[in-house]
Amino acid sequence: MKAVQIQKHGPAESLAIVDVDMPAPGPDDLIIRVHAVGVNRLDLLLREGSVFQVPLPRIPGTDFAGDIVDVGVNVDSSRIGERVFAAPILSCGQCGHCLRGEDNLCSRFGTVGSTIDGGYAQFVRVPARNAMALPEQIDYVRGASFALTYATAASMLRRGRLAPGEWVMILGANGGLGYAAVELASAMGARVIAIGRTADTDEALRRAGAAAVVLAGPNMAEQVRELTGDRGVDLVFEHVGAVTFEQSVASLAMDGRLVLGGVTTGTEAPMDLKALFTRRLEILGCRGSGRRDLEHVRDLLMRDLVRPQVQQVMPLEQAAQAHRHLESGVSLGKIILTV
Repeated sequence: MKAVQIQKHGPAESLAIVDVDMPAPGPDDLIIRVHAVGVNRLDLLLREGSVFQVPLPRIPGTDFAGDIVDVGVNVDSSRIGERVFAAPILSCGQCGHCLRGEDNLCSRFGTVGSTIDGGYAQFVRVPARNAMALPEQIDYVRGASFALTYATAASMLRRGRLAPGEWVMILGANGGLGYAAVELASAMGARVIAIGRTADTDEALRRAGAAAVVLAGPNMAEQVRELTGDRGVDLVFEHVGAVTFEQSVASLAMDGRLVLGGVTTGTEAPMDLKALFTRRLEILGCRGSGRRDLEHVRDLLMRDLVRPQVQQVMPLEQAAQAHRHLESGVSLGKIILTV
């Protein structure tokens, strides 16, 4: 079958289009014929190898949608032909965390497309519990656009205890995760300050629910404080990491919270410890999303309460071009590869 592999760490051009053997299902697995797969910042980090390292070669792709074409001996054969999308988080499905829908807290936590091969391929093998029913009203492209970003955004906002009427600053708002957070936070009744990378996305971010848009930069915190009457925000939605962390902390109000769900620009950042205790700040980590978050955003999507922004649809063979486009920072929302 045709697939795109990370065979060595490096630039987008190091992605290899290859022919590999068809996967065979294990006893508790199934095989999905992939029709569409989303491109995420995680894919870029895995390819670069600076933040995350996984055994190579690896087929990336965490968000994808398609049809079940084969199942293992322990899986109900009636599932063959079912339209599905991938649940991104790997977990045991049996511990207390998993039974409460908090798969991201499972001791066997992993991610499709990094821990195991993902959806940059014609066919993919996943545990049966990671194939979730795709409602008929959702096409494959949209089905590949929300599972990682929207569920992670929902998990981070829940972890950050965002409440209606609060101010929230959302970093990387023009990307898939940030854009999802803008939509979800606005739907929750929060006042959203979206931090973007280019001015030409302002109008779209306001349509998604942002009350104000600020360009990322050294004066970001100062502008955010001006917008909030020198008070600061109640919550910072941070997933950029080293480059923005200091400004993010400076943007917080007294008793403010920062929820950290990613480190796309590095893992080490300065921290003003005096600000932490004198302003009673909270720094909250968030690892992935649970089944409860995924089911929640699927319900919102079915009810048309959130509308994932698909910026571009490209064939799988153009995966390297898609990576370059995402790296450029000019995209708004998701890039989808069709297979």
